[in-house]
Amino acid sequence: MSIAFAGVQYTLDTAITCLLANPDRKFIYVEVAFFQRWWNEQTSNMQNIVKGLVESGQLEFINGGYCMNDEATTYYDDTIDQMTLGHQFLWENFQVMPKIGWHIDPFGHSATQARIFGQLGFDAFIIGRMDYQDIDGRLENKQMEFMWRSTQSTPENQVFTSVLRAMYCTPDGFNFEQGDDPIQDDPNLFDNNVESRSEQFTQIAMEYATHYRTNNVLIPFGCDFAYINAQMYYKNIDKLIYHINANPDKYGLNLLYSTPSIYIDAVNSAGITWEVKTDDLFPYADDAYSYWTGYFVSRPALKGYVRQNNALLHVVEQMLVTSSNVISTSKSEQLVEDIVIMREVMGIAQHHDAVSGTEQQHVADDYAERLSIGNSASLATINTVVGTLLTSGTSKSSSSIPSITFCPLLNQSICPSTDPLSSGTSVPVLIYNSLSWTRDEPVRIPIPISNVTVSSPNGSIPSQVNNINGTYILEFYASVSPLGYSTYIISSTASETIEPNSIPAEIILEDIIIVGGSKIEDIDVSSFNDPIILENDFISVQFSSVDGSLISITNRTSGVVQSITQEYVWYRPSIGNNDSSQCSGAYIFRPIEDYAYPYNNATPTVSITRGDVSSSIRRFWSNEMVQTFRLYSNVDNLEVEEIIGPIDIGDGIGKEIVSRYTTNLVTDSTWYSDSQGMEMQKRITNYRPSWNLTVVQPTSGNYVPVNAIAYIQDTTQQLQFTVVTDRSRGCASLRDGQLDIMMHRRTLMDDGRGVGQPMNESTQIVTTSKLIFHDISEFAQSHYRPAALTLSHPLFPMFTTTQQSPSNWNSQYQGVYSPLASTSLPQGLKIQSLQWLDNQDNTILLRIENIYQIDGQDEQDPQTISLDLSTIFSSISITSVTEMNLTGVQKLSNLSPLKWKTVDDINYDSKKQSQQQSNDSDGLVYTFSPMQIRTFIITTN
Repeated sequence: MSIAFAGVQYTLDTAITCLLANPDRKFIYVEVAFFQRWWNEQTSNMQNIVKGLVESGQLEFINGGYCMNDEATTYYDDTIDQMTLGHQFLWENFQVMPKIGWHIDPFGHSATQARIFGQLGFDAFIIGRMDYQDIDGRLENKQMEFMWRSTQSTPENQVFTSVLRAMYCTPDGFNFEQGDDPIQDDPNLFDNNVESRSEQFTQIAMEYATHYRTNNVLIPFGCDFAYINAQMYYKNIDKLIYHINANPDKYGLNLLYSTPSIYIDAVNSAGITWEVKTDDLFPYADDAYSYWTGYFVSRPALKGYVRQNNALLHVVEQMLVTSSNVISTSKSEQLVEDIVIMREVMGIAQHHDAVSGTEQQHVADDYAERLSIGNSASLATINTVVGTLLTSGTSKSSSSIPSITFCPLLNQSICPSTDPLSSGTSVPVLIYNSLSWTRDEPVRIPIPISNVTVSSPNGSIPSQVNNINGTYILEFYASVSPLGYSTYIISSTASETIEPNSIPAEIILEDIIIVGGSKIEDIDVSSFNDPIILENDFISVQFSSVDGSLISITNRTSGVVQSITQEYVWYRPSIGNNDSSQCSGAYIFRPIEDYAYPYNNATPTVSITRGDVSSSIRRFWSNEMVQTFRLYSNVDNLEVEEIIGPIDIGDGIGKEIVSRYTTNLVTDSTWYSDSQGMEMQKRITNYRPSWNLTVVQPTSGNYVPVNAIAYIQDTTQQLQFTVVTDRSRGCASLRDGQLDIMMHRRTLMDDGRGVGQPMNESTQIVTTSKLIFHDISEFAQSHYRPAALTLSHPLFPMFTTTQQSPSNWNSQYQGVYSPLASTSLPQGLKIQSLQWLDNQDNTILLRIENIYQIDGQDEQDPQTISLDLSTIFSSISITSVTEMNLTGVQKLSNLSPLKWKTVDDINYDSKKQSQQQSNDSDGLVYTFSPMQIRTFIITTN
């Protein structure tokens, strides 16, 4: 283990001292997480001094998120949440709202990040990294700055973008803190060098200037862990500024301490007309053999844990707000403090060296530990809230409030909360729905016994128990209202009944379990000759009877049969060769060859389970590789559960594992992947929309991030195949009709980009995806967008115990909770955020999102949707509504970002303002255009 010699606290201590010594000096600060820690340690006198520096503009907050988040592996929920956390701190303490996006270190840039910064009202987005081929052309053609209009759905959320000439560190030769020659301007000293050093700096500045269109040049001074001894920087920069400005005829420069906002104001005032960019900046490569596409998948277990905790955070935030009528203000305030723990650790986890997987192992372990602490705090809060809700409106005393338990390892088929079933104790399960529509979905819960029944307040419901390798898994359908919960009581039965069956003689029955009238068959398929078929009213899926592999999917609504195969392949990571010493590692995916080897050559053991709730095929190679295809009775998608890892390196070779789907769709080298879970991005193999690509790495150079959705389309047949994922990954379509999803990776060399360790992580992941085959002639997004959201925000089970009969328990407790006034928001709308801002003032932050995008592909593009905010909640009475910017700290009406001229001369700012005025003219009725997120602060009674 190694710990860097660095400390943000020392940087702030010395930088502030230097600012006070000279009012011309300036300093920018970006990530609030560390600043907040430092701030809380300061005296009130020092805090007032710092406030004065902020007010004078000497200290400026840029970007202002809790961290500088990654843009490939962060889900949009998390990006918005962490920006909100940082901005709320700055507003509460300094009454400032940052105006510049400063993402100079992430490893590629997303369309969603640009639209978020545009929606925040930022004046500009400054970046540091751009593909080496792209930036070479921009340097030559003075296109280092442009208007980024990255969204078709909300083009008004465009943002001016500036690319730094040479990343974000001090120019070579002027890193005084790290030993570069100091500037000597005393004529009495033999080593007086102010003229030569000024000439050296002038040459750098003039070279920078050749690549930009205005006569302003931004030259950063600083780097990672810089300014621990700020005096060394400021003293030398003072001398440089003084000498060059004192000799304007000689040097032709005017130097000043600046900030990104000062620079952007100067660029804007030049009145130049700018080109418009509409695509994103993935993938990123810094040379011909170094595509930073490996980190899309690095540390997939951490990526999954972050997504799981994102869902939990939204559950607990929602619960605390909607239960405000039964939770006391003082109690609620304490619970909010507990939630802040999770907000902050989730904010930190979005860092571009956190969820990205580009940290050393002990740092990844630290992130996971902190997330675990936040997770525990959130579960404790839910315990309190749900216990109170169960007894609200009943005669139960506080001493009889049920204790709620949880099963965070459900994906590993572990649930101690159901152990009491073994002793005859019933287990009520409260299923919570964090989405904004009623969900009728299957629930899977491990139980210790096979003979159980499930009942709802309306009586017994169908269920089934599957015996999976000695573990009993209960399945049943739950119907849950939006932002509410429903209770289902699991009870053990006196005995288990096994009915005869009429399965053909050649099929060997391994187990039959009769539950609630549903016959479950676990079948050995070793003697099958015909394809195995799983089907429901929506789809029919064929599998090979030899190895259980996919053969085809039939859409039973349209009758279209789609040939499809799935296989696991792996790439051999490069350890350097004659072309380049570049290795695969935490950041970089560089296969030693473009050929992918079959993974797990052995034929798996295959078993089938059929039942009224679900039917499945399980393929078992080893404890390190298990695949289950599961078809539920009432869904239009096929679920795939995969257990992968730890990846075997006993042969001394690292491996990068891909799940490859091959169809006969004609896709014209085109596929689509989402941007941070939001708008879909069109991808074309070996092609970039805004610059000419020279193909050097045909495999790694075509991988792009996918957070939730990837698909291919055959526009002639109007057919689409979609894969929905439960965490961030990488994807590509290297051949027509094919979609590759990278699942896991383990490399044995460091890639030389700063981690200092190989990506040699011995983790096992349990992951779930959904496969959807559907027409695109209808509203295609209605298939995959809700499916993606249900995977990212799954139904959340909570457990308690009772000795009572189900009917008695339901009569004494509030087993059904429905805080919304209707069973669903209008189709397409989602409550994206719901959280307390101030309990004492009864102020709540509410975000509403239209989940659909305009893409021009569907015959029926989504429409603008209206919603009366006063009709959303049944238990919350809204007294006022104020629309805010995305992070909720500034009134939308007060935003006045800089106006920019573009080649197409479209004034989206005026369009947005006009739309806003029409939206707000009818009381609390607001309209939501496709992919729009609107943020409100509401006050309640």
